[in-house]
Amino acid sequence: MPDTAPPASPPVTAQDRIRPKGILHFTIGVRDHVAAATFYADVLSCTHIRSNRRYSFMECGGTYFVLAKMPNHVPPNAPDDDGHHHAFIVDAAEFDRALEILAARNIRIVRRSDEGHNTFPGRHVYFHDADGNCIELIDLIARETP
Repeated sequence: MPDTAPPASPPVTAQDRIRPKGILHFTIGVRDHVAAATFYADVLSCTHIRSNRRYSFMECGGTYFVLAKMPNHVPPNAPDDDGHHHAFIVDAAEFDRALEILAARNIRIVRRSDEGHNTFPGRHVYFHDADGNCIELIDLIARETP
């Protein structure tokens, strides 16, 4: 009988790397995951898939994120800081409309910038959710290839 065993894989070394296919989701810590799900659905039109005792599972444009109830949640940013943030892409016309919506909802803009972004060029606006998590909206423009 012929040997049909798969070829042996080379041994793994400390220099080997894991090869993920992509990112399934990221997690945002919040005090109340159900209230946060309402905010993200209401303000950002994200889809609330479901909630359990600790998590609310969300979808936005084919990408997923999870809102995790953290009993000892500490805001990741100071009130005027945007260092730790989660970026959502919007079209150019929607960026302008988003600025109007933020103003109409009395959501304070932490920072707005239109220049100086080399890696992710475009117009950026940053604001916080009720838990101090910073959200970025970006009108992402295509980068020029060298």
